Amino acid sequence: MWITKIKKIYDLIDGRDSQSLDTAFSDYSGHENVRTVSMDLSTTYRNTIKTHFPNASIVADRFHVHRMLTRLVNKLRKRITGDERKNPIRKLLLRNQKNLSREEVYALNFFLNVSGNKELKEVYEYKEALNRFYRIKGHKRARKAFIKLLDRMGKSKIPKVSGIRTTLLSWQKEILEYFRKNRLSNGRVEGFNRKAKLLQRKAYGYSSFKNYRLRLLGESSVKGFERSPTIK
Repeated sequence: MWITKIKKIYDLIDGRDSQSLDTAFSDYSGHENVRTVSMDLSTTYRNTIKTHFPNASIVADRFHVHRMLTRLVNKLRKRITGDERKNPIRKLLLRNQKNLSREEVYALNFFLNVSGNKELKEVYEYKEALNRFYRIKGHKRARKAFIKLLDRMGKSKIPKVSGIRTTLLSWQKEILEYFRKNRLSNGRVEGFNRKAKLLQRKAYGYSSFKNYRLRLLGESSVKGFERSPTIK
């Protein structure tokens, strides 16, 4: 588990289970000063944050919310085109339609209409509705749009969609906090994670977590390490 501070790694915890997290956080002071926590959709993390950081607002990372639907879109697409990552329709389906050219939108709509896969078209529409949801300004407007999306998904006969809807419902408060907390995301943490994996590959892995942790803490202070990819 990553703990970041400004543009640097504050610490790295060995383990993701509740016991490891509880043990690690019990050693820290100043829990009451933490105001906002951005995280993926982990109930273990959420319960831990609520226990140890009572004054913190939790923001569900938009990338992980999006990923539930993009993964389902890709899974349904494979039934038609096969597991071909270079297939151009794959990129068109996963990209935000707002960023597509007129020709690309035409090609995408043509594929969705002639493929005969109604489930893919339906899930794609949910994905785009979620994209539009995250472009909304204001918590009240976002809440209305979110409830509308959940109502649409509630009418779906696709089992996977029902499962995603249940998850969205259980994380509704944290998802909507995104619009209260300056659109905070896990972008920087994902950047740290990417660089950390690169360090692991260069070292051919670390047998000692202690050495791995010290290396990351040291590298995080080097100029350039803190740069993280932009999430669109």
